[in-house]
Amino acid sequence: MDDNRRYYSLDALRGSMMMLGIVLHGSQWYISEPPGGLPVPTDPSTAYVFDVIVHFIHSFRMPLFFVLAGFFTSLLVQKRGLRGTYANRGSRILSPLLVSCLTILPLTMLAMIAFMGSAKFNTFQVLPSMEQINILKAEISAAGVPVDQPSLGHLWFLYYLLYFYLLIPLCMGLVWLLKKADADVGKVIASPLLYIPLVMYSAATLWAFRGGVLFEGFLFVKPHLPALLYYGSFFVFGYVFHNFRQILVTFNHSLNGFLVISVILLPLAIMATANEFAMADVDPQTHAVAVALNACLTWSLIYLFMGLFLRFLDYKSPWILYISNSSYWVYLIHMPIVTMIAWLLLPFDLPALIKFPIVVLSTTLICFSSYHYWIQDSWVSQLLNGVRFNHAWPWQENAASNVAK
Repeated sequence: MDDNRRYYSLDALRGSMMMLGIVLHGSQWYISEPPGGLPVPTDPSTAYVFDVIVHFIHSFRMPLFFVLAGFFTSLLVQKRGLRGTYANRGSRILSPLLVSCLTILPLTMLAMIAFMGSAKFNTFQVLPSMEQINILKAEISAAGVPVDQPSLGHLWFLYYLLYFYLLIPLCMGLVWLLKKADADVGKVIASPLLYIPLVMYSAATLWAFRGGVLFEGFLFVKPHLPALLYYGSFFVFGYVFHNFRQILVTFNHSLNGFLVISVILLPLAIMATANEFAMADVDPQTHAVAVALNACLTWSLIYLFMGLFLRFLDYKSPWILYISNSSYWVYLIHMPIVTMIAWLLLPFDLPALIKFPIVVLSTTLICFSSYHYWIQDSWVSQLLNGVRFNHAWPWQENAASNVAK
C-alpha cells in the first residue's frame, strides 16, 4: 500500500534525537565515573546527575534514530525506487560525510585534544606537548580503545548509515517474505507482546559489550562488527515497521504502560551497568543482568518516545518544520562547539550544574543562529537537505498565523 502521509511527529522525533547530541556530549565532560569504553578526562567539576543523563540518552537515542532511518528509507524506496533511493542517499549522506570529514571533523579533534590535555594535566592550552599527548594515548589505549585507528568522532552514524543502506535489498526481501508468509503478520507486529522478542534479540546483540551498553568500537573507520550488528538491526526493524504501520497505533496506545516500565527500568539498568564496570573480572551472571536490563530499557524507551511524539506532535507546525530542517546542520556542527565551550570553562571553579547549562545553551544559540542566518539559504542547505530554505523563526511564523486568523 502506497504511503503518501507526512509524518510530522516522526520528523520531529528524528530531529530531536539529533539535537539531543548537544545534551549528551555536553554531559560527558561532567560525569563523575567515566565508563570503561569512554576513558576520557573530564572537568574537575562533576556531578552524578550527568552519569544518569548520559546513560539515559545513550540507551535509546541512536537505536531510535536508526529505527527512524529504516522507516524513512522504506518510505523513500516506495517513492523513488531502489536506484533513486541510492542516488538520494549518496547526495544526502555520503557527500555531507566527505565534506564534514575535511572541515568539521578536524575542528572537533582539535577541540577534544585541547579539552582532554587541559583537563588531564591541569593546564589551559590548545595543544598539549607531545609528551602529554603520548601519555593520553597510552592511558586511553590501556582501556582498550584503538588509538592507532582514524576516528570519525560524532560523524560515525553517517558512516554506519552507508553500510545499512546496503541492506535495503535484503530488507525488501524480508518484507516480501513476511507479507507472503501470513496474512496476520501485521497483527503480530502490532501486538505489544512483540516487545518481548525484540528485547531478546537486542540482548543477544548487546552481549559483546561490557555493561550492556555501547561506549566502544563504533567511532572508528574500521568497521566494528558487533556495533554494526546491533545498530543495523534497528535499521532493519524500522524498515519492517514502515511496511506494517499498524505498529504506530500500538506505540500510541501503549504510551502510558511503557512510561511506567521505563521509569522502573532506568535506575535498575544504571545500577547493573555500574556494577559490571566496577568489577575487575567479567562475571557472566552480572553481565547477563546488565545486558537484559539495558535491552529492556532501550525498547521501552523506543516505544515510549514513538508513542509520545505520535500522540502529541503529529501535526503541521512551524516549530516541527524548523527542527526537522535544521537538525542535520545542528548535529554536524555542535560537537566542536560543545567541546570548545567546555574547554573555555575549564579554568573557572564553578559547579558542574552551572557549567553544563552554559555549554548547552551557548551551543544551542550558536548552532541555531548559524543555521538561521548563514546556512538555511546557502549551498550547505542544498547539500544537506537538497533544497534551500527561507524560514522565519518559528515564533514569528506563529505570530503571523495568529494575525492572519
